[in-house]
Amino acid sequence: MLRMFIGAGKHAATWLSLLFLLPTVTSLFRSRKRKNLVEQQKSIATLRETSWNDFEVLVGEVFRRKGYSVQENMSAGADGGIDLLLLKDGEHHVVQCKQWRKSNVGVAIIREMFGVLKASSAKSVYVVSSGHFTKDAIAFAADLPITLISGDELVSLIAEVQTSGECKPVAQTKDIKKCPKCDSDLVKRVAKKGPNTGNEFFGCSSFPKCRYTAAT
Repeated sequence: MLRMFIGAGKHAATWLSLLFLLPTVTSLFRSRKRKNLVEQQKSIATLRETSWNDFEVLVGEVFRRKGYSVQENMSAGADGGIDLLLLKDGEHHVVQCKQWRKSNVGVAIIREMFGVLKASSAKSVYVVSSGHFTKDAIAFAADLPITLISGDELVSLIAEVQTSGECKPVAQTKDIKKCPKCDSDLVKRVAKKGPNTGNEFFGCSSFPKCRYTAAT
């Protein structure tokens, strides 16, 4: 009988140890997944092949490598409003991710996120898309603390934080253009304010240190 109790105690201790280890194993798995999603990206094509869930994880990891603390909203669905909560330098920011392969993100989504911003204590909003934004959406966000990141711009950000060097910004898939002021690479961006709102241009990848721009 004593041996049975001792054996049962050993089994219970083993199961308890496994239960305590489970959160650590889960955390390591998610960390590896985040890393792989960033390192395996090669172009806008691979970016648009990701599922909406993986797209959110990928965007979160990009912000994490940019120095933000990132909290993923695990309860959100494919279109659940706030997908990521960011913290940097004592300021909070909210992120909505749009893995839209065909449709452009319209102004209604940006208005919705502006409402979220006003109802929260966040400093700003990021709306990140695998595609593009309509001109109305860009114009609405222009004078507000709302940053729109298109698929092409996200590819450029991924290239900046990757260690594998697999991903190349869209502007570099053809001839690589160099900034005449600082010799950094030029990347294609979309004007978010001013008379050229919605138009593409080349901007220095060292922005905001270098603010050189050129027409496409």
